[in-house]
Amino acid sequence: MPNRRKRKKQMKWDLLLDALERRRVGVSVIVPAVFEEERPVYELLSGMPLIVRTLMALNQMPQVEEIILVVREAEIFRMADLCKVFSLDLVKKVVAAKEVGLSPLMVGVYECKREASYIAICDPLCPFVTEPVLKEAITAAEEHGAGAPAYEVRDTIKIVRDDVVCETPDRTSLRVLQSPLVVESSLLKAALQKAHGSEAQTGDVPQILEDFGLFLRLVEGREENIRIAQVTDIPAAEAILQWR
Repeated sequence: MPNRRKRKKQMKWDLLLDALERRRVGVSVIVPAVFEEERPVYELLSGMPLIVRTLMALNQMPQVEEIILVVREAEIFRMADLCKVFSLDLVKKVVAAKEVGLSPLMVGVYECKREASYIAICDPLCPFVTEPVLKEAITAAEEHGAGAPAYEVRDTIKIVRDDVVCETPDRTSLRVLQSPLVVESSLLKAALQKAHGSEAQTGDVPQILEDFGLFLRLVEGREENIRIAQVTDIPAAEAILQWR
């Protein structure tokens, strides 16, 4: 009798774990590392290339099912070697895009597995992305179609024309958008297809979604989730690493 009760209890736990596993929403992540201007993609951040730190952060998140890395054709072998050296096993494909803008996104989405329900787009210059931020963005995408982290603007922003300040926007309505952005896959594909047929060919995903009629639902961002756009940002990033 005790053994029977024990088996029934174990079966209940197994069913619960199965249900939780099915409930866990996984994402395919596109990392578009194709830029018009030179960026510090390979600059060392505490001894490790910046892009590797971003990929490593994503590689450790249970919600991530695959990572599609999009680079220039000349960078494919270099990036593939880095993924091997640092055991980035979730980087399933390293593919090339010939142009900046819309092309890396189109290539990345095409390479995602067909059954992916949600696709995340993560800036390769954002090595401090965290699992809680990704989870919240996924939840927003589940409920509203698309989600992304953001935080309130604290600086004074001015609108300028011909080097003359002409307007001061209301700071309470401004947000700093962060990475990653998560979108329901069929909506993202439809939005990209519409953008591909337009003249703009922008790589600005929020703008692409807005033109499609889909607006991001924002979740709470983290100020330390900075974008390292220039070499001069490296010292600040080093400080964040030490603070963590």
